[in-house]
Amino acid sequence: MKLIVVWLMFALLAIGTMVSMDQLMGMTLHQSLHIVLNPFRVMETPELFILSLFIFLLLLDLLNVWMWKRKNKTS
Repeated sequence: MKLIVVWLMFALLAIGTMVSMDQLMGMTLHQSLHIVLNPFRVMETPELFILSLFIFLLLLDLLNVWMWKRKNKTS
């Protein structure tokens, strides 16, 4: 769980930094968010599949660790 929170905090910090830098250059919030999300829009189907697979494997690993800790805690 801590890993997910740390990952989300770093992601939000990076996105916030990109948006604030774009706004300092005079862009609107809509333009800045469009630039931040553009890499996901131009991905082709195999690239999206691989990204989804990596996210699924990360979540599967976290679930495995959580189940292992839960099993050892009750024993």
